[in-house]
Amino acid sequence: MMVLQRIYDLSLELEQLVSGYTREKRDPFLAELQQLLDQREVLLKQLPASPTEAERELGKRVQAINRRIDEPLKRIKQEIARDMNQFRQRKQTVNRYRNPYTGPTKDGMFLDKRE
Repeated sequence: MMVLQRIYDLSLELEQLVSGYTREKRDPFLAELQQLLDQREVLLKQLPASPTEAERELGKRVQAINRRIDEPLKRIKQEIARDMNQFRQRKQTVNRYRNPYTGPTKDGMFLDKRE
């Protein structure tokens, strides 16, 4: 019961953390999120094989919390992926601006080096 109670407590902490997410404090948020998820993963591996009725009830509450946490985490992941794509595009644009003669030409022009 002690392991499942600790998982429940960590799930509540995760729920509070996810509900307080702001884009400006993303790096500390991600560090704390990773730490809590790692702790919870270790505890999940220690769960007993045959739970009691009280443990089953607590497990159902943990599942409900997980469902509430899942959607905000998906949105945060999509936001991070979108930011990474924007950064990659900005980087390509800057590289093209700095050296416009590298890479394929956009107009399909071909220059023969021999004349």
